[in-house]
Amino acid sequence: MDAIEAARQQAAKLHQAACARGSDTSALLSFVTGEAERRGIDVYPLAQGDPQLNGGRALYDSQAGMILFEDVGSDFDKAFLIAHEIGHVELEGATQDDLTEEIDPDRSAEAPAVGAERVVDYGSHERREIIMDLFARELLLPRRVARRWHIDEQLSSEAIADRLQAPLSVVQQQLLDALLLPPITTPLTESSATAVGLDDSQHNAALHRGSAFQLQAGPGTGKTRTLVHRIESLLEEGVDPGAILVLTFSNKAAGELRQRIAAKFPEAVATLWLGTFHSFGLDIVHRFHDRLGLSENPRVISRYEAIELLEDEIARLPLKHFRNLYDPTLDLGDMLSAISRAKDEVVNVTECRALAEAMLEASRELPPGDDAEKQRERAEKCLDVAELYQVYETMLQRTDSVDFGDLVSLPVRLVESEPEVQQLLASRHKHIMVDEYQDVNRASVRLIKAIAGEGKRLWVVGDSRQSIYRFRGASSINMKRFIEDFPGAQVAGLDINYRSSSEIVDLYRHFSTGMKATEGALPLQLHAHHGSMGKRPEFRVATTPDDEIAVLAAAIMEKKSQGVEYKDQAILCTSNNRLSEIAASLEVLGLPVFYLGSLFEREEIKDLLSLLSLVTDRRATGLVRAATLPGYAVRLEHITALQQHLREADPDPLGWGALVDEVPGLDEQARENLKRLSAVFVDVPTNANPWPVLASLVIDRLGWAKQAAMANDLQGQMKGIALWQLLNFARNSINSSGLPIDRLLSRIRRIVLLSEDREMRQLPQASHSINGVRLMTIHASKGLEFKVVHLPGMIATGLPGSNRPPRCVPPDGLIDGTEGLTGLEAIKAGHEEEEECKFFVATSRAQNELLLYASSVQNDGKNRSRSKYIDRIASVIQQQNNPARLSLNPVEPEILSLDEEALLISEKQLSLYDRCPRRFLYTHALTLAGKRTESAFMQMHSAVYDVLDWLGQRHSESTPSAGELEAQFTQSWLNRGPVDHGYAEDYRRIGERLVQYLIETRQGRQLVKPEVLQVSFPEGEISVLPDEMTLDADGKYSIRRIKSGKKGSDEFDRIEYTLLLEAAERQFGHGTRVEAVHLAGETQEQVTVTDRKKSSRLSKAQSAMGAIAQGHFPAKPENRTCPRCPSFFICGKVPAGKICIKK
Repeated sequence: MDAIEAARQQAAKLHQAACARGSDTSALLSFVTGEAERRGIDVYPLAQGDPQLNGGRALYDSQAGMILFEDVGSDFDKAFLIAHEIGHVELEGATQDDLTEEIDPDRSAEAPAVGAERVVDYGSHERREIIMDLFARELLLPRRVARRWHIDEQLSSEAIADRLQAPLSVVQQQLLDALLLPPITTPLTESSATAVGLDDSQHNAALHRGSAFQLQAGPGTGKTRTLVHRIESLLEEGVDPGAILVLTFSNKAAGELRQRIAAKFPEAVATLWLGTFHSFGLDIVHRFHDRLGLSENPRVISRYEAIELLEDEIARLPLKHFRNLYDPTLDLGDMLSAISRAKDEVVNVTECRALAEAMLEASRELPPGDDAEKQRERAEKCLDVAELYQVYETMLQRTDSVDFGDLVSLPVRLVESEPEVQQLLASRHKHIMVDEYQDVNRASVRLIKAIAGEGKRLWVVGDSRQSIYRFRGASSINMKRFIEDFPGAQVAGLDINYRSSSEIVDLYRHFSTGMKATEGALPLQLHAHHGSMGKRPEFRVATTPDDEIAVLAAAIMEKKSQGVEYKDQAILCTSNNRLSEIAASLEVLGLPVFYLGSLFEREEIKDLLSLLSLVTDRRATGLVRAATLPGYAVRLEHITALQQHLREADPDPLGWGALVDEVPGLDEQARENLKRLSAVFVDVPTNANPWPVLASLVIDRLGWAKQAAMANDLQGQMKGIALWQLLNFARNSINSSGLPIDRLLSRIRRIVLLSEDREMRQLPQASHSINGVRLMTIHASKGLEFKVVHLPGMIATGLPGSNRPPRCVPPDGLIDGTEGLTGLEAIKAGHEEEEECKFFVATSRAQNELLLYASSVQNDGKNRSRSKYIDRIASVIQQQNNPARLSLNPVEPEILSLDEEALLISEKQLSLYDRCPRRFLYTHALTLAGKRTESAFMQMHSAVYDVLDWLGQRHSESTPSAGELEAQFTQSWLNRGPVDHGYAEDYRRIGERLVQYLIETRQGRQLVKPEVLQVSFPEGEISVLPDEMTLDADGKYSIRRIKSGKKGSDEFDRIEYTLLLEAAERQFGHGTRVEAVHLAGETQEQVTVTDRKKSSRLSKAQSAMGAIAQGHFPAKPENRTCPRCPSFFICGKVPAGKICIKK
């Protein structure tokens, strides 16, 4: 239970006591006024701006024993101000004055897991005000009361708001907390390392004085307890709390430290500086903004926000390798990651470009060959990054913005270049402590050095063997270089492990002897406080990956039968994909799983977002998923009939409800359910903000919040938590063009595409009391401990995982401490070290038992090797080759019913089926248009394809004149292009060049009118229509496929090219050529397919035709494709019924 929850529970108790005394708690202003008077506090309203308010909205004067508040707004506003001040009195004591400048009655109890909020922490004052806001809301409307009124008395959120005369948003937020999150009933429990007093090694480390000090703290040795004791000892010695600076790497860690210190020194917590490196850097930026050329409060932007700003610039940049002229999101994301890496090393644009140019020059001196070519390409990619870096920095300056990397690199440059700033910071922050020092990057070290000077009052704690954040620029080398960075520093370790049994300690201690991260560290000589458990860690070998889950499930049940609760068992994996597979199988087996997974892939979230999309989608694509919901079920053939009618009628968004009676072929049940669904959206405007619509849907219009609150099973509870997480995410909107709901949906697509949604897998604190098996990545397990740890995937390709360098490898010489290595070599060396650290972290989470698993056979029957890490610990584990397993019933594939009609589809459609059968279903079988916001690049390509269609219809056998082509391009541009865009002319020039290149490829060729070709299979016909055809000088035909983008690396492996070739040869004979023309890449190539590949792909095509005929349309999830799919939000469930596939 954290400070916020404790405050809310205290407020709820006060409300309950008032009810017991017979107070009318629904008359909010008189209620809180009475509560103040009961405490001997007078309450006085004052005019807005009254000098007695000292510029605030309310204050508590301890000497006078009174609360003053501005007499402005509704009675709720006034009551909230008074309740806020009562919170200060109740939680901080009646002797401390307070001034409240702002309130936020409907704020969330937790910051969203994505965006700037997840990195930037609040200062002590801001955190106090957050606590008091939530205290005030709970005092006015406790969650238990809101829950009772909504469930037992069946009051809607609007009815509750009317009863209390409170804002609807405040009531809805309180209802969401009350209904979607489980109540918190357990107090905060200490970890095993803090459950006992200080040992000698901890005591000595905490009391070190006189020189820089590095504490090397192995797993479970009580590093946080030691750090807290050091802070307490300084305060006990009379050190000014304002002179203490404590830096952490997560808001969670900062919160835990703050809470522990507050237990003994509540007043000091408000004065000392305790928070993350990014928060500290932002504080410096705010204080010295004028010296950085920024406003007092610059905007902190996330990566996806930066991409939104940059995608309009990329059309104008002379990029060579990252010039994606369709959807540059991923390229921009990769380049921004490279820029962030440069900022981690405090390398600016000029320095970055110089390193890239040096690489390019060095490549010219290499002998001709593959090595020289690869080096040249890497250098050119680095130059592309430098090009974007320059534009990005200009954009940040223009928009008064900073990114996460700036929050540390800008203060570093400032303190290193301006002695006055350095002296101010050094004189203020005299005692500096750093937690998790193994995770600092070079920018962080330079910032510490600049402020700490010789470091005589610097104290850091870390463990180089637990350095697992290389992707953030962290490096254990900073642990090794501590003595170099701070000459005269002393290093010591902690001796006792309070977490694990001696058998588990022996395992990871044994493994650590061969770790790269151990080099330069003190030997890991730990004594296990709990001694032996009499059980060596086990290695259980399964057959297939599915069998590994069956073995894992049996082990979980075995441990449960031995008295280990589900919540005390954890499954740790290296990838979220494997976690999702395991979670799904365990749920089928009936095991309670505490795992959220990918939020936007959850069924209830897709259901809700599909419904939300109906508010702005003229084609109402979301109906195909909404028709699967209980109470609104409509057969598939009726949905397709409605969709056909909407294409013809073209109504406004949500206009489909008024057209239900006009659609032929619907039965009465379908009409009734569609009208009921339409009624859900009564009075919802198209330009509505997403959060109020979502809150209204979840609480009142659909009743899902009530269902979650009354759920008796863990899966039902997890649905509620997922809905809460989505609502919390949707609170923060981004100002941009377009409808707010469309902006939210586009933002979700981009977040998923960039994998920025990973942080949203972290569950709200309120959910942690749920009794379910914990599933998480090894990274997420850092700092946690469990009685039993299950570690599957111990195969050669699992852990250690394969090295996959980033697309933008850092230039040679950028990463500090990697002298003599190329950027690629530095990445590889860092990866190998980090994989060892991940295994070390995973094994050291276990308290009593550790079980490792591996499959010995791949799904295709080939043998699979175990991880080499198993060989390194073989002497300290026991192996089971035939472990117990539960029976996993195979999931029956979904079969859709098709009308009995011969198949006739195009090669493009079959190619789409090959890539994703589910997308084929939505796009071609159900002919759903889908809806996604088109970027300027997409609009430009739409205009180009419009010209290509005109060429195919009017000039398939001839080339138009320059005037005709210009006129048609102008018309297509006006109809489809980004004409209102700020860089419209740049996009137009690109589009014109694409068309011009196509015209150039026609020169000297004899164009002939394309004709439909066919490839016949027993299951049906595949029709092939070439984009263009030519009759060449040798009398052979060339079949041309034209695409506006660049050629993909696997382009000619796609089945459509084989079908083109097969159809052409059947029609025109052997020797007919197939050409692929890619306009953006300006390439024109003849497609060649070997006989073996051709035979294989034709067989694959026939199998696909058979699968379509049988109604098989499984999804093929792909991280880089799904978020771009028009059917992204509806993908999954479809209604019962029949479909008819026509060309």
